Amino acid sequence: MKNMKRQHGFTLIELMITVAVIGILAAIAFPSYTEQIARGRRTEAQTVLLSGQQWMERFYSENYRYDQNSAGIAVTDASQFPARVASTPAAAYYAITVSNSASSPRTSYTITATRKTGTSMAADRCGDMTVDHLGRRSIVAGTYTAKAGSNLATAIAYCWK
Repeated sequence: MKNMKRQHGFTLIELMITVAVIGILAAIAFPSYTEQIARGRRTEAQTVLLSGQQWMERFYSENYRYDQNSAGIAVTDASQFPARVASTPAAAYYAITVSNSASSPRTSYTITATRKTGTSMAADRCGDMTVDHLGRRSIVAGTYTAKAGSNLATAIAYCWK
């Protein structure tokens, strides 16, 4: 009998099976991971919207109107509401703006989180979110996808949970 050395290592079949298993796990895990990241960024934007709503209510309690302060400076001036939300983490992915109703600017407002183009949130299923002076949470019609819900009501329920 000849002394035969036994070789150690992986066969090509074993290596291909391992690569296939890793590929299947990655195909399942990556979409879930990206959706969790998107959900976290949506939550940050919602937090900024609700914080902005509280700021607007304080603004109203000091000035008795939503559109400008007692010195006549508009709430949309760079020193007012925009300065409040510019440094938030959500500002990297969303443009947070406040607007007053044309019919009653003194007594109403809407804060909108608009997805920024060129970011990972640009194609988010939940679209652009809003909150108004009555505390109504909504999504801008036409900006959400069917993955968020088949109609606006179900999309709001999914995205604002």
